[in-house]
Amino acid sequence: MTTTTTETRTVRTLRNEIKTQKEQITTLLLRMNTLSDEISGIKTEISRFKGHVANDVKYLTDRVDQ
Repeated sequence: MTTTTTETRTVRTLRNEIKTQKEQITTLLLRMNTLSDEISGIKTEISRFKGHVANDVKYLTDRVDQ
């Protein structure tokens, strides 16, 4: 009987650990999605910034050449 009790406790402990790990995985996946969205936004902002800098450099170059 003690073997069954020990096995039941072990199974219960393992189930709880699996539940905890599932919750952690879900949290991590949500965080990864958030970070992915933020990275995408940053890439867009950097592209726009590069375009603005290129326009400014062109403007300044044109002004100096006149």
